[in-house]
Amino acid sequence: MFYYELHSHTNAASLCSIVEPEDYIQFYIDKGFAGMVITDHFYHGNTSINRRLPWESFIDEFCEGYYRAKAEGDKHGFTVLFGFEQKFTDGNDEYIVLGISPDWLKAHPEIRDMGRVKFFDTIHKAGGFIIQAHPFRERYYISDIKLSLDYVDAIEVLNLGDEDVHSRRSYEYARNLSLPMTAGTDIHSIRNRNVVAGVGFESKISTVEELIDGIKRGRAVITPYEKLEEIKEAELDGSIDLEVFSLIDGELEPTDDYFAKNRNHS
Repeated sequence: MFYYELHSHTNAASLCSIVEPEDYIQFYIDKGFAGMVITDHFYHGNTSINRRLPWESFIDEFCEGYYRAKAEGDKHGFTVLFGFEQKFTDGNDEYIVLGISPDWLKAHPEIRDMGRVKFFDTIHKAGGFIIQAHPFRERYYISDIKLSLDYVDAIEVLNLGDEDVHSRRSYEYARNLSLPMTAGTDIHSIRNRNVVAGVGFESKISTVEELIDGIKRGRAVITPYEKLEEIKEAELDGSIDLEVFSLIDGELEPTDDYFAKNRNHS
C-alpha cells in the first residue's frame, strides 16, 4: 500500500506552520509514506504572503513551499503534489483544492474574491476537485458551521487536528451524502508528531490526476485505520454548539438536519 498526506502546511506560506518545506520529506518517508500534497492557506486564509503584492508575485511566493518540498521530494523518489486550502471572507469553512496548477492561478486573479458557488463552479470547470476540510470543527474562532453539500466532491472525515466527535460528525455527513472520504494530518509541526493521517492506494500515485481519480473511484483507504474505527465509535449525541448552515441552491440556510439525511443525493 502507498500512503499520501493530503493536508499539510509549510512555513513558507502558512502563518500557522513552523515546518520548513524540505523537512517534511524525510519525516514522511520515515512514516512509510510515498508522497504528500502541500496545501498551504490561500489568499483569505491564514497566509503569510503579503496580500498587497501583484497577483502573479503573490502566487509565486505562495507556491514556494510546494516548489521547495517538490525539489527535495524528487531527490528521494517521494511524490509532492500541489494543492491549496481555500477560505472565504464570510466564514471559517475551508476546502482542500486539488487539480489546479500555479499557472492556472496566475491566469485567474478573479477567483480571489469569488463567493462559494462561483468559486466551486469555476474550479470544477477547470478540472479541479474540492474536499471540504474538517467540516464540523468547533473552535474559539469559529462562529458557525457551513456545509457545502452537493458543491463538493469529497469530505475529510479524519483530521488529526479535530476531536473525535467532530470527525464522527464528518464521517456521518459523508456517509449520508454518499461522498468519497479522505483523511489528513492537517500538519503544522513535526515536533513530537508520532502519528500522521492520509490515504492509501494499492498503486503508486505520481500525478494529481491519478490522486483525484483514485479518490473518485473510492480506492482511497484511510490511514490510520485504527483511528478511523475509533471515531466511528465516538458518542454522537446530536447536539452541536454552533449554528449550522447548509449551502442549498446557492444560498446558505440555517439547518438542524446536520447530516443531510432528508436530502435526496444520488
